[in-house]
Amino acid sequence: MKRGMVCVLSFALVTGAFAIGDPPDPQAAPAKKPAKSISAEVQQLREALEAQQRQIEELRREVQRRDQVLQQAQQQAGAAQSAASAAQASAEAAAAASAGQKPVDLTALQADVADLKANSTSTALSLQETQKTIRDMESPAAIHYKGITITPGGFIEFATVYRTRNENASVNSASGDFNIPLDGTTNANLSEFRFDARQSRLSVLAEGKVGTTKASGYWEMDFLGAAPTANENQSNSFNLRQRQLWGQVEFANGVSIVGGQQWTLFTLNRRGLAPRSEFLPMTINAQYMIGYDWARQPGFRLTKNFHNKTWAAFSIEEPQTVVNVNGVTIPGVGTGAAGSIPPVFGFNTSPNAQSPNGLFVLSNTPGANGVSTNVAPDVMGKLVFEPGWGHWEIKGMARFFRDRFNGHSDTNTGGGLGAAAILPLVKTKLDFIAEGLFGNGIGRYGSGGGFDVTLRPDGTVRPVRAYHALLGPEAHVGKKLDIYFYGGYEYYQRVFTTISPVVAPATTANVGYGAPTINNTGCGVEMTSTASPACGNQTRYAYELSPGFWYRFYRGPAGTVQMGVQYSYSNRSLWRGVGGAPSGSENQVYTSLRYYIP
Repeated sequence: MKRGMVCVLSFALVTGAFAIGDPPDPQAAPAKKPAKSISAEVQQLREALEAQQRQIEELRREVQRRDQVLQQAQQQAGAAQSAASAAQASAEAAAAASAGQKPVDLTALQADVADLKANSTSTALSLQETQKTIRDMESPAAIHYKGITITPGGFIEFATVYRTRNENASVNSASGDFNIPLDGTTNANLSEFRFDARQSRLSVLAEGKVGTTKASGYWEMDFLGAAPTANENQSNSFNLRQRQLWGQVEFANGVSIVGGQQWTLFTLNRRGLAPRSEFLPMTINAQYMIGYDWARQPGFRLTKNFHNKTWAAFSIEEPQTVVNVNGVTIPGVGTGAAGSIPPVFGFNTSPNAQSPNGLFVLSNTPGANGVSTNVAPDVMGKLVFEPGWGHWEIKGMARFFRDRFNGHSDTNTGGGLGAAAILPLVKTKLDFIAEGLFGNGIGRYGSGGGFDVTLRPDGTVRPVRAYHALLGPEAHVGKKLDIYFYGGYEYYQRVFTTISPVVAPATTANVGYGAPTINNTGCGVEMTSTASPACGNQTRYAYELSPGFWYRFYRGPAGTVQMGVQYSYSNRSLWRGVGGAPSGSENQVYTSLRYYIP
């Protein structure tokens, strides 16, 4: 019975559609069809269409009440709708055939329909804007204060790290893995496991406009710093650390100025050349990767943007000279016939670098890590190209080193050239990262933590040549999963001078970095007393392979919750000296659970 009613109704609709008839033939004789005005025909068709529409709506309601015949009724309704469309097409054809008869009426009808569509669209857009305004008021993404937009950010992290060899390090490997314990040493026989929350990060971005000029400031901090009293014994009270602290002014002509502590200009950018767009390896390890070039230091940067296709930048940045003096002995200099480390001044390990009144260092004990007495800032320049496929960089730096020895000052220069690219192999799905740097005195910019300079026999400066490289893919699987696999390498070249003995019975000596006469006899010896065995500890190369992933459980108005796992294998080998060429390797596993502030 119910199915019969639907069939009857459908048949009636189809029959009514065909009853409207074909459009009038303009070639037919007037005696066969009475002439009508275009207005009357349009009105008649409109009424027929309205009747058809009412019938269609009744059929749809009936179909909704009769779920058991839903599919069949929908097909019939579709047929009826097609008939109605054919009727409307007939009306439009009649109007076109009678274009000379009062076209003003048809034009007015079309204008009414267009007005209705425009009003409907305007109402929908207005409703969307109102809903967005309500959401923004309930859950603002930023704080607006006296014309300034303040955006908080950062994350809270619980991390773990397991190492097969002890480095006494947190989630940042000690000196970028250049302190990997060598085979045979005490730490090579001790594993390491730690919980850590110190990489948790907070940030504040403030932005405002003065006319067409945009001003912004950024403060980013974490807890990976350390003070003489910071330890894991009881309170775990690690101090707040300044990561970034800078201000920026951007002009409408594409020029921007940045001043303060920021990522060095030499750091690879993911896009463009603006602060906060830097490429950071996705590692959990806060020391990132061997081969990755970076620093965060005070500086002044000037950038010009050319139509978002090319960028040029120049910066002057905080210098620091890291000198290697391990195993550097000069016969007849200092105490003992065999000689000693020259009494040089001007470097981070110099006796004058540790001051009891200074706030740079942890102690004033000679040999503790201090600061160098710099003669000039590091100078850098970079060009960035985004021609349509990929992000490309060419960059260079100049460095200036100074020392003072036996009443004389010495200044030397160094620097490096680098290139980098981020290539989208599969759009938004797979990126390939590659960067490289070579030069003299560039050790401190490598994540491995190499040396900048060594010394000649007369105590003057001699830069160490180095080569850095990092490459690997990043895969973005949907919106929840990121997978990476980086490989990094750093190489430090030998640079030494051969001298003749001054005091008998000393023999010919080699002075400098990687010298063949360096004493490596204690590099693979396990400590049995508080005295450290003799080890020149001058790295020839180090490399690292590190796969890992991040998975986001949730990303939305409440923030982001994600977890990550990273594995790292790293290896380093020393320059051959007396006692051979010791080496060591490290296996590390990191895990992280993070909540990002929305």
